[in-house]
Amino acid sequence: MPYAELQVTTNYSFLRGGSHPGELAYRAIELGHTAIGIADRNTLAGVVRAYAAIKEFYEDTAISRESWIKLLVGARLETRDGYSLIAYPMDLDGYKRLSRLLTVGNRRAAKGECDLTFDDLAQYSEGLLAIVLPPRKIDDPAFHDRVAKLARLFGDRCYLAGSALFRGDDARRLAALDTLATQMKVRLVATNDVHYHIAERRALQDVVTAIRLTCTVEELGFHRFASAERHLKPPEEMERLFRRHPHAIERIREIVERCTFSLDQLKYQYPVEYEGGETPMQKLERLTWKGAKASARRAASASWPMLAQMSV
Repeated sequence: MPYAELQVTTNYSFLRGGSHPGELAYRAIELGHTAIGIADRNTLAGVVRAYAAIKEFYEDTAISRESWIKLLVGARLETRDGYSLIAYPMDLDGYKRLSRLLTVGNRRAAKGECDLTFDDLAQYSEGLLAIVLPPRKIDDPAFHDRVAKLARLFGDRCYLAGSALFRGDDARRLAALDTLATQMKVRLVATNDVHYHIAERRALQDVVTAIRLTCTVEELGFHRFASAERHLKPPEEMERLFRRHPHAIERIREIVERCTFSLDQLKYQYPVEYEGGETPMQKLERLTWKGAKASARRAASASWPMLAQMSV
């Protein structure tokens, strides 16, 4: 059965993910996934490493490019006013808007942080596909209101994530999310909220979480994942977990097909000319010599008082 994990957090989500992007990409290939969606918290940083790992893996094989695992490039957006969603650009223009959106949030905040609001999402939503991420308490009216607003904003590009994470209430929770998706006229999609490539990395993920929250692992409480299930799983296992909601699995292929953007489409674009007809190298050389002369003048002027004292 074709399967792709669309909610993957790497260690580029600082002190949140327990595996490198390359480890996650290799594991997805090993499990036979058709695609993998890297979506780190308010950043696109992890996708480049995943892309490089995928290219490295396949370039030494005889497998045609059409059969490579597909990388969905995205970001997990967490806003100041409580919205939580994964945004995937559907095309190159969508990627540009997502990049601008993250730039807006980064410029407002201190280094390493991102300050976004729903109004920012609304301004840059065109060309983006959204997967809404539910909180622990899904019966919160405020959450329902946020889903409704995102559904109106993204229209048929809006999905609602559902995960089976062995917390004891998976069946009830998935049924409630499926009902909510129907009410809001969005579509339920299966994810595993992956934070590491294999179950054994759960211990490391606990440690980095404790570091982030400045406490011990024993003091994490509900901040600690309830199980070690947030790893990449075989397609057959995900199909079993969503056997009562097979449409949530089917939506994965729909999303993968709709997101056509690839990092292959990006090219370095340097300006050919500056003011006065200078090339970049000519301008660099001119400014370098200008700076060198200014430094020499400052050094010379600073030496005059010392020379005067020596003459006395």
